[in-house]
Amino acid sequence: MSLPRDSNRENCDINRQREKDTSGLCDLSESGGMVEADGGGGGDCAGISLHSQHTDCTQHTCFPDGHSLQTPGHQQLIALCVTHTHTHTHTSGTLHLLTMASLEEELTCSVCRDIFSKAHPLPCGHSFCSPCIREAWSDQREGKSRFTCPQCQEEHGEVLCDSCPPEVEEGQPPLAVKTCLRCEVSLCAEHLKPHLERPAFSTHLLVDPLGDLSQRRCPTHTEILRYYCADERVYVCGDCLLEGDHAQHKVKALRQVEEDLKVILQTLLRKAEEKLKDGERILKEHENIDSTMADSLKQDDTQVERLGSDLQFQVKKLVSALREITKRERQQVIEHVHEDCSKVREDMSQMLSIQHYLASLLAETDPFLLIWAFQSDDTKLLADLNSPLFIPETVSVDRKHILEDVESKYREFITATLRCLSELKRELLTSPLTLDTNTAHPLLSISDDLRSVTRVKNRLPCATHPERFDHWPQVLTVQTFSSGTHYWELEAVGFWDIGVCYRSIGRKGKEGKAFGNNKVSWSLTQQHDRKLAAWHNRRKTRLTYQMTGNRVAVAVDYGAGTITFSEVGPSSNLTHLHTFTTTFTKPVCLGFGLYKAELNSRISFIKV
Repeated sequence: MSLPRDSNRENCDINRQREKDTSGLCDLSESGGMVEADGGGGGDCAGISLHSQHTDCTQHTCFPDGHSLQTPGHQQLIALCVTHTHTHTHTSGTLHLLTMASLEEELTCSVCRDIFSKAHPLPCGHSFCSPCIREAWSDQREGKSRFTCPQCQEEHGEVLCDSCPPEVEEGQPPLAVKTCLRCEVSLCAEHLKPHLERPAFSTHLLVDPLGDLSQRRCPTHTEILRYYCADERVYVCGDCLLEGDHAQHKVKALRQVEEDLKVILQTLLRKAEEKLKDGERILKEHENIDSTMADSLKQDDTQVERLGSDLQFQVKKLVSALREITKRERQQVIEHVHEDCSKVREDMSQMLSIQHYLASLLAETDPFLLIWAFQSDDTKLLADLNSPLFIPETVSVDRKHILEDVESKYREFITATLRCLSELKRELLTSPLTLDTNTAHPLLSISDDLRSVTRVKNRLPCATHPERFDHWPQVLTVQTFSSGTHYWELEAVGFWDIGVCYRSIGRKGKEGKAFGNNKVSWSLTQQHDRKLAAWHNRRKTRLTYQMTGNRVAVAVDYGAGTITFSEVGPSSNLTHLHTFTTTFTKPVCLGFGLYKAELNSRISFIKV
């Protein structure tokens, strides 16, 4: 019995008719060695004498049909050939022959069912003829960048070089490192050199190895898709431009589309980075509210202690109640701040993912994959980028109901202490405010602590911002309020506007953008001659009263829809100036306008 011989293995023939100068010498001993063949442990294989130490004989050629190992008294056939390896095994003087069925199965390509002409092993351990594995992979599903072993179906990511011959002398066939879309071939490092070195190939588009170009071909003309139609958002080939409906459309080469798209992606990336910076600013400002509010509420406890010492035994109950209420309110405020911060972090996390995604798109070298990836996600991506970041409403403590409880329980006991209670009320209703530098006109200088603003003669350098006032020298506070009662005291000098407005007030241009000259703002103005006027929706109300000092109190009761301006006297007594009554529909904030730098116009928050 013998194994069939492959007709393509002429290079594997060996000379079975060697002439030997010395009979009985081992033909596999090193050159020049005169070693006698060992009759007990060696033998002759197809005319080759074997010493016992060479009974296990490994050759880099294939033996022809009918290998026979001859030993005294024994003749057996053995052929153990796995990718050009022949092993003759001697055991206890008797050569053990593997069963031919299992041997043939091991040496047979599972694709062509023939003995290996040249084995190509896969990482999974199975081997195939090189031409067979090429053909098997070429027949696999279109669009696959990874290929499967025909026997065990394990996936492999190899793409073979199209320019290397199927029959490789040594080792595995070279793998492709790039695919040329112009030549429609995958090339190994050696065959890629002309594309990298010769000017004639400079316009050829090289991408990462592609196992299948079918998705890159026009389904109508079978040509490689080298262009992109912006009107229909599809890839087209050269024949589509000549024969199809795309002649009048906006069609560009993929490389040009890639360049244009990367410009867009750079813009979107910058926009994402800007929004991340805004998110960080908002988060930082809002996180500061936690500590600021805690400090403010701690001061409330101090004021309550002072009140307790004045009201003695009866008021101690009030103190206990206020402590409990402030504790509950503090906890609610902190929880609210943490929830808002969590929402801002979620928005920032989403924007960071978009930033990484855009950066990964910019790093993509394959224009086809770049355009495909962006086109598949551009609608959602743009929607996410254009959606506003979550801006938390300023957390405030509604102390009105606290004070109402206190007054209802102890009104009969605190007649003598109404003045003290009035001072406490103003202190409790005061919410910490800071000025928003992004809204400040360039003629306004904001203090480092963001609690004071001064009019200057020359414009200050500042970045362009969509929220900045560009005509009227005005600025808004960061914090807004949509509930509760609030109270602030200000020091206002020179020619000024103190306004309460919605954040939606216009920032650009002159017409209708000044405080009080529109439906979304209410203001008190002191002119250069110290005359006062109240403004709303372009309507001016002249006030006959003239202030003697520079301290102004502003009280906002959101639920009642009232804005009250008062002058604060030397003994902290309040003189009513004007009250607006309206119905608030949006969160409100404070805003300041300053005119006449020569008057040293300025406004500062005063700690109550």
